[in-house]
Amino acid sequence: MRHRTTGQSIVEMAFVLPVLLSLLFGIIEFGYVLFAYSTISQAARNAAEAGAQLPPFQSWLAYQGNNMPAGSSPVTFDSDGCVNAIYFAAVSDKTVFSGIENYITISYPDDTATVDTRNLDVRGPIQVTISYPVTGITPLFRLFRFGDSNGTIVLTVTQRRSLENLGIDPSKPGNVACAKDVANWHVLNP
Repeated sequence: MRHRTTGQSIVEMAFVLPVLLSLLFGIIEFGYVLFAYSTISQAARNAAEAGAQLPPFQSWLAYQGNNMPAGSSPVTFDSDGCVNAIYFAAVSDKTVFSGIENYITISYPDDTATVDTRNLDVRGPIQVTISYPVTGITPLFRLFRFGDSNGTIVLTVTQRRSLENLGIDPSKPGNVACAKDVANWHVLNP
C-alpha cells in the first residue's frame, strides 16, 4: 500500500518559509541600518571637524530651527559662512541618504563662555548632532512595528571636536569669517 505525501512538503514549507524570510529580511535590514549609521556618523564627523576650524558664534546658533528675526530675508541660518561650511562638510560625501543637512543641530555643550567668544576661552568643544530618519527597505520593520507606522527609525549621531581656529578669514572685512547676527552678516557680506 502506497502512502501519498505530496502535500507534506507544502505544509513543511508553510511552517519554515516565514522563519527563513524573517531571517533573510533581518540580515538585510541589519546591514542597511549599519550602513546608514556609518554614513550618518561620517557626515557628523566631517561637520564637527569643519565646525572646529570655523566655529560659528553662539548668538548665530540661536537662529537654528527657523528662528531668524523678522525682516532678515533673504538671510537664512545657513547664510553664515561658518554654518555653511559645517553643512557643506556634512553633505560632502555623496551617499544614498539625501537631505542630511536638514537634520543637523550645532551647539556648544557645557558652555561657560559669553555669546561673543564662541567658547574659545576654554577651546570647545563644538558639537554636531544629526538625527536622521531611516526607513526600512524590507517589510520587516513594519511587520514587527519597529519605529513608527511606516517602519521609520531615527538614527541619532553626535560628534564633538575641540575648537582649533578662531574663525579667521582674510578675505572678509576685519578677517572675521562668521557673523554674530543678521546686521553683522550684512557688514561681512556687502
